[in-house]
Amino acid sequence: MGQEYYRRRLKANKMKRLIASRRSAIRNFRVLLRLILIILIILFMVKVLNMRGWYLNQDLLSVADPRVIKIEGNIITPKYKIVDLIRQVQLPDVQIFKLDTTEMEEKISKLQPVKKVYIRRLWLPARIHVIVEERTPVFLITPSIDAIPTCAITTDGVLIDREYMPLSTKFKTYKILTYGIGADNYEKWNKERVGEIIRLTKAFETYSGQNIEYIDMRNPNDVYIKLEKVLIRFGEINDTALKRAKWIATILPETEKIKQKIKYIDLRWEDAHYIKLDEAVPQTQPDEDKAKEQEENPEQDEEINQNNF
Repeated sequence: MGQEYYRRRLKANKMKRLIASRRSAIRNFRVLLRLILIILIILFMVKVLNMRGWYLNQDLLSVADPRVIKIEGNIITPKYKIVDLIRQVQLPDVQIFKLDTTEMEEKISKLQPVKKVYIRRLWLPARIHVIVEERTPVFLITPSIDAIPTCAITTDGVLIDREYMPLSTKFKTYKILTYGIGADNYEKWNKERVGEIIRLTKAFETYSGQNIEYIDMRNPNDVYIKLEKVLIRFGEINDTALKRAKWIATILPETEKIKQKIKYIDLRWEDAHYIKLDEAVPQTQPDEDKAKEQEENPEQDEEINQNNF
């Protein structure tokens, strides 16, 4: 009986060792398999990361091929100017996700019309997406009505040179006549000065219901504002400008009652407003009619006082 017990126990122990040995072999196999899989994954990743699809094609980039570069938001800035600046940057031959675009963004941001720029890096195939945010031009500077604008001024007071002209019709701009010298040199305008003139233009268009054709600032102390149907002699643009502009809503209806041609509406003073009649008489009118008209209207060449408007 005792020998039988020891034989069964010995057999059981032998079976346990066999099972333990097989379990150990399975564990070792699994470890080896994991190691092989990790090595294969690493080799695969190295192979994938070294694919040419991760690298920008410098030749296509130099010719602005749309397969590697896309530029949007540049309404004023020509595409070739942006591409030329990108060409000036020495791009390293690295994967697109390692590419540092800071230098490119800084160079493009120095262009006059550009306010902000952001470059997105896209993968497989490698390409860049240049997103440009441009400033908003609001004034076109010219020495005379018929002359080509010499530059534009944006809402934040930045000058845009003639090389970017003509501007797109998407922008609503106002023509300002000025020589750019003296007390009101537009090259020295800041954001506050530009905002002051913008508020004045908006006020005139709101109160008059007419668009502004141009603002004559060649004499900054005696500014003229041309609306679609009437000329305004406005004087100096100062702290009283918006108060004086409001009077146009009251005076314009009165001008429709006047049959004689109006030379301008005088809004130079805050407490006095006038309608100046055109003193020119048509040459086709007979001399006797001229004399008769002067007898009937002795004050036609005088300013019509509109203090009661």
